[in-house]
Amino acid sequence: MTAGTDPSLVSASLRMLWGLLIVSGVILVIYGVMRKKFSFAGTNSKSRIQIKEVRHIMPKKSLCLVEIDGQEFLLGLSADNITLLSPLETKKQPSFQDNLETAKQNEL
Repeated sequence: MTAGTDPSLVSASLRMLWGLLIVSGVILVIYGVMRKKFSFAGTNSKSRIQIKEVRHIMPKKSLCLVEIDGQEFLLGLSADNITLLSPLETKKQPSFQDNLETAKQNEL
């Protein structure tokens, strides 16, 4: 028999392939969990500071919308500087309950 058709070589190759697939799967699962848990975007709703959105303008230059205690700020980010461009007024959206009460008052 030739070395390419040796059953022990084929068996060893298949075991190595399965091992590689299992290790790759474990690495992908760990990556997904770490990315969700330690996200840069700061999606923790209990946090006082939240990064709402980041838009890349040019290489190493971005605009960043940040919310701090309900107040929103537009920041300019560069490689060596962070600049407050503008504090933004937040428009409070009326809740469903508020809309319902307003509709009831308009009917009366």
